[in-house]
Amino acid sequence: MELGIAVIDKNKCTDCGLCVESCPQNAVKEITGEYVFAIGTDDKETIKSDDHVGMSKYFQIFKYSPKYDKLIFQETRVNPRYEEAKAKVHGDPEKAKAVSLILVGIDAIVGKMMGPNIVRLKNKFVPIIIREPRIEKAKEKIKEYINEIDEENQKTGEKRHGIILK
Repeated sequence: MELGIAVIDKNKCTDCGLCVESCPQNAVKEITGEYVFAIGTDDKETIKSDDHVGMSKYFQIFKYSPKYDKLIFQETRVNPRYEEAKAKVHGDPEKAKAVSLILVGIDAIVGKMMGPNIVRLKNKFVPIIIREPRIEKAKEKIKEYINEIDEENQKTGEKRHGIILK
């Protein structure tokens, strides 16, 4: 217990599941599924910071595996409409559609800023706003908040909201 919050020491955890069964607040749950994250970037090392995530040149794709408890790099996807999108106004539904096509198979989209199309994109992806500029450190934050991300991913449509990782 730290400050009244139950904390699981991953170094001592044997994956027996007793904490899930015995938690009186149902605050502990086991993540069994894998999640795929798209992190918007222009240089493949830092998160896009001068515009919203849909304006990223690239999307670094990572898969979270509970078995390994880490995000594993999968691929880099190029935003083929990057130059074209710069000419369009923010909130253009065609931009949201273009980003959705690039990010097929993605569960969550991660960026420093989200544009007005977040209302459209949240129907397909869990929007995650993160203040950490470096992708490597952002991956650690995502891991830290995986329970909240999992919970949000279970929701659909209007019930789904974005998550801010501090």
